[in-house]
Amino acid sequence: MIREFWTENYLSIRERQTMNFETDGDDENWMSAEISKGVHLGRVGIIFGANASGKSNMLKAMQNAFELMFIDRKDRNERVHSEMPFALIKNQPTKMFVSFYADGIRYDYMISYLESHIIREELNYYPNKSKSLFYEREFAGEDRQCEIKFGTSIGIKAKTLRVLKEHTLNNHSVLSTYGKVSLPEDACKIAALYNWIKSHVHGVSNDGESLVSLLKEVSQDEKKKEFFIQMLKKADFNISNFSVISDGVENHVEFVNTSDEGNFMLPLSTQSAGTIKYLVDLNYLYNAITGDHIYMLDELGEDLHYDLLLYYIQVFLANSCQSQLFFTTQEMTLLSEDQFNENRQSVWFVEKSSETAASEYTRADKLGLRREHSLYNSYRIGRFGSKPVLGSPFILNQE
Repeated sequence: MIREFWTENYLSIRERQTMNFETDGDDENWMSAEISKGVHLGRVGIIFGANASGKSNMLKAMQNAFELMFIDRKDRNERVHSEMPFALIKNQPTKMFVSFYADGIRYDYMISYLESHIIREELNYYPNKSKSLFYEREFAGEDRQCEIKFGTSIGIKAKTLRVLKEHTLNNHSVLSTYGKVSLPEDACKIAALYNWIKSHVHGVSNDGESLVSLLKEVSQDEKKKEFFIQMLKKADFNISNFSVISDGVENHVEFVNTSDEGNFMLPLSTQSAGTIKYLVDLNYLYNAITGDHIYMLDELGEDLHYDLLLYYIQVFLANSCQSQLFFTTQEMTLLSEDQFNENRQSVWFVEKSSETAASEYTRADKLGLRREHSLYNSYRIGRFGSKPVLGSPFILNQE
């Protein structure tokens, strides 16, 4: 679970913007989970804002922070794995920090980099609730190996350290080196964290699996398919089953549709964009309630009826334990729901500054709005910004 994240000089984000997911630990707050004794973290984070305000960019940055720990480089001339910096300060470093829990242990990761190389990174962890160095690295020069130091509690031997130095290029993280070399047993803590990120953190652009491949995998898992069928029936898509059929060349999906006059088969190509998107989102939901995962989804529910979007979120909250769901949306009606109006630590608004064209993020409980005042009504009338300023619809012949 993510405790806190900040970034600066990334896409539309110029100055440091922070998202903190710690909650007050109220026993009645069913939207949070106790990840460690006395530490409660929100399980949902929603970002509202106008089009092109930068809603997605914070999620992309959060995803990028984990990808920097995970994705290596084979060629020293490749650019650091990142989106572009803020255009007006593109020659300055991009900086990121993420504090998260993996297998019950807290990790704090900080990185500073340019397009060509990583300037500095530092990873600390809290194995016994006290801060210890995992590793730190410094840029030593364009044609030199970076300086790497591991904390004594990690147990890295001199030979393993030499291998890591030899294979860690200036354009990727030390942790990601695990993905391209074989390391001995003393690197077990590196392996554990690397594999946790690989299995538990899922980004904005999903995991790249085609829908046909996904449904084939679902069809081979009885419990997962049962969940899919149950959720499709509740969504009232008139789908009672599906199967993946091979013609000897490729696989095809056929859906069993129901009507008062009987059942009939329809191919995947006949399904609406909303149905197809929902099938993909169901995969995220199933994984989140059967394991501990972090999902970052852009424009969740954009092709769904509002009631179905709300039900999706409620199923997640009612059935997951220590998973987190972060998403952007334009569906402002969510703010009228008691669960979000009363748990404002789960809601952020983003607005693009007219002076700097930079995105600025504010958590709803920091807006100074009294508890008895509605988030929905205040947002709808533009009290928080984060909405387009459109003016008159009569645009012809205006001076």
